[in-house]
Amino acid sequence: MQEKKDEYEKRIEKLQQQLQAEETDGAIFFHPEEIFYFTGSGVHSVLLVPSHQPPILLVRINFERGKKDSYIADIRPSQGMNTLIDVIKEVYGEKKVVLGLSFDVTTLQFYSRLKKSLPQATFVDVQKIVWSLRLIKSNWEVSQMKNTALISRKGFEQAIEALQEGMTEIQFLKTIEKITSSYGDEGNMIQRGSSNRLPFGVVAFGENTSVISGNWLTMTGSGSSPSRPYGAGDRKIAQGDFVVIDKGTVSKGYHVDEARTFVFGKANQKQKELHKIVNEILDHTIESIRPGKRVADIYSKAEEIAFSYDLNKEFMGLGQYGFKYVGHGVGLEMDEPPLVSSSNEMILEPGMVLAIEPKVIFPNQFGLTIEDTVLVTETGVEILTSSSRDTLEI
Repeated sequence: MQEKKDEYEKRIEKLQQQLQAEETDGAIFFHPEEIFYFTGSGVHSVLLVPSHQPPILLVRINFERGKKDSYIADIRPSQGMNTLIDVIKEVYGEKKVVLGLSFDVTTLQFYSRLKKSLPQATFVDVQKIVWSLRLIKSNWEVSQMKNTALISRKGFEQAIEALQEGMTEIQFLKTIEKITSSYGDEGNMIQRGSSNRLPFGVVAFGENTSVISGNWLTMTGSGSSPSRPYGAGDRKIAQGDFVVIDKGTVSKGYHVDEARTFVFGKANQKQKELHKIVNEILDHTIESIRPGKRVADIYSKAEEIAFSYDLNKEFMGLGQYGFKYVGHGVGLEMDEPPLVSSSNEMILEPGMVLAIEPKVIFPNQFGLTIEDTVLVTETGVEILTSSSRDTLEI
């Protein structure tokens, strides 16, 4: 318990140091993952972090749960915006202040009400500060993610045994969800934004493994309907189909991202060759990761291997959309900085956690992906996810 308390106190202390360095008098957080990151509680609340005073957590729903879960000393019940305005005036009086918000998740309505109620305040974006803290995972956070990776592995191991002839993608998805939830998988992945809960991930068979129509620009599956063109659909498995499981797992708030591609039944020679190539791309890309290296160089290594096999258009769906990336950060949210893209000049540091996900997509035919979540260490990289990458035929 003391270790966790120290963890959250250090986060607040580092945030306040950066606020002071930026001459910002405080920050207001209402995004659930940011509140959880700084307090340890996910209850519906708003967090005020003055730069020179202890933080105040204003709990809108289930105050007692907030007191139980949070590591913030000053926790108060809230009636909403009016309570927040009153507390800001209590802390700062009527003097002019500079207050930070995470602009990428702040609604215009919320911002407008703050501006109207606090004419003496200037608001600035502190999202860069927050990401600078969240980018580097502590040893405690890494231990949480390692536990999540174990759940993911159990899901893959048991899922491939459960796939049966005639099963639909949705039926297979529900089977996997049942397995992983029994080990502690919390379900829907968290993605930044106002509508921030994503479904499980991608489960796709056959030609659906090549579909690009959902939340990002590579391999999303067909989805269940036009209203949700992403993830599992009603296609039934058939002999010789590629089977893609791109599975986000989250436990106690922390995610890992893992994907494997199989063949249902006997694989033909082309399927075997492509599976070997995608594994090779992943191997070389992970081997290239080390502190001090540019993120863009990681993408370049993946592209170099793919292009050496003349997969210039098929790699990451470049022939269709041309978006050059091969992975992303992961933590409290499924997609965090850094985006592992061709244009990202960020320098890798120990403690960053990346999901590396090379894909090869042949439009209207099939696609393959193999993905692992990895930790940047002091000397190189540690692979956190551990499902077998050797299995092809199931």
